[in-house]
Amino acid sequence: MMTNTERVINVLLDLLHGEAMTAETLAAKYQVTSRTIQRDLKSLRDLLAKNDPDYTYRHEGRHYQLTPTNQLQPAAVLAILKILIGSRALGRSELDLMMTDLLALLAPDARDQTKKLCLATLNQYLPVGAGQQDLLPRIQQFADWIATRTTLTFTYQHGTSLGIQDESGLPIGLYFDNFYFYVIMYSDKNPHRIYRLDRFSNLQASTADKFKLDYQRKIDEGRFNNKTYLLHGGNEVTYQFRYWALPQTALDRLPHSRIVSYYPDNSVLIEADSFEQGALMWILSQAEHLQVIAPPSLIEQVKSLYRSALARYQ
Repeated sequence: MMTNTERVINVLLDLLHGEAMTAETLAAKYQVTSRTIQRDLKSLRDLLAKNDPDYTYRHEGRHYQLTPTNQLQPAAVLAILKILIGSRALGRSELDLMMTDLLALLAPDARDQTKKLCLATLNQYLPVGAGQQDLLPRIQQFADWIATRTTLTFTYQHGTSLGIQDESGLPIGLYFDNFYFYVIMYSDKNPHRIYRLDRFSNLQASTADKFKLDYQRKIDEGRFNNKTYLLHGGNEVTYQFRYWALPQTALDRLPHSRIVSYYPDNSVLIEADSFEQGALMWILSQAEHLQVIAPPSLIEQVKSLYRSALARYQ
């Protein structure tokens, strides 16, 4: 037979599930009178009031409920889940795991509503190529290596003519952009080379050379990320372009870009900072909506790319 202490502990566990319960339900479950359960609940309420400010004891009508005071708002969880689903970065199993963990932070009624609002988009979820492997353990690995300043050796699959290469470097930053997670890697040859997280293999701590970075001069990761539209490559460039589409489209996609002047035909002159490779991809993606004004070197690169593209249709 269950002792009084065991029963009180079990009642506490029932309430920690977040569901609203009546004294009658609890009394029937533990085969005691409603008066006994009322005493148990009063003991729990007094105990929590003195020792655990992280939970709120609620008594509404005939129902009793225990809810965390630091519980996330349903709108916040919904927003996070919608962003995760929209990013398509995680495989389905990892997405389901994160969804379960986030929904567990909500009260049961809010949990069901939030889950239903995600199911429509979740049913058609298609991760990008990186989604076929588990990314969360790899993200944790790099977080630990960055914290411990560990030089790594690895094999990397480049998306260019470089192909597969054996390399080494010191990871100094980790960020997400346009479907994928990226690692900023420092080496003596390149102080901030970018690698895509899912393209590493044979990762291990270096037993030979170790790169040392003066962390007083470490790259500003936020500023660097703002200049990395789609791709990092080439030199940093400040460029101006005339834009005939909705200006906010460009301003949203190119952080810290700014409108320099306005024209009578509703076009604007925009100035932006990025790396050359990403700048060229943005320019080409806008085609008839955009004209590069400066610098001349970028104009020539755009002309060359358009000529090469047109030649394929001759």
